[in-house]
Amino acid sequence: MSQFEARIKTKFGELIIHFTDKEDLAKKLLQVPEITSTVEQSIGQMLIKEPSKVLQGFEDIYAIESDGAIKLLKYPKQKADVLRLALFVSSVPLTPIQLKRVTGIDNPGSCMKAKDFIENPDGTYILSKEAREEVVNVLIPALKALK
Repeated sequence: MSQFEARIKTKFGELIIHFTDKEDLAKKLLQVPEITSTVEQSIGQMLIKEPSKVLQGFEDIYAIESDGAIKLLKYPKQKADVLRLALFVSSVPLTPIQLKRVTGIDNPGSCMKAKDFIENPDGTYILSKEAREEVVNVLIPALKALK
């Protein structure tokens, strides 16, 4: 009997995993890529993707393009801050190529401090908790003050 339930949002909907302990969860998570691949191969063309939405209150800072990519409307002065902003507003971790497209920074990796930017095993990046707090408390207010 399952004691716990994990709900994971995927591009085809919510995946619910029932598990009894950490080891059981790890075992079931190993099956996720195969399951999602099967779903995408079987009914991928029929999947309805919900369009990404701009975070409420941030409409003056960025927009979402028709292909789902982020378009920054305001840019901080420092390259590292531009990268922080892009990762903050993105609903998914971003690769260096995606960061280059969103920010226009040719070599994003050269501007990333290890403590602020966390590299995932798949080569994508997210922000550390401290960097997210800095974006919310310092960067966003400074950008909102610009007209």
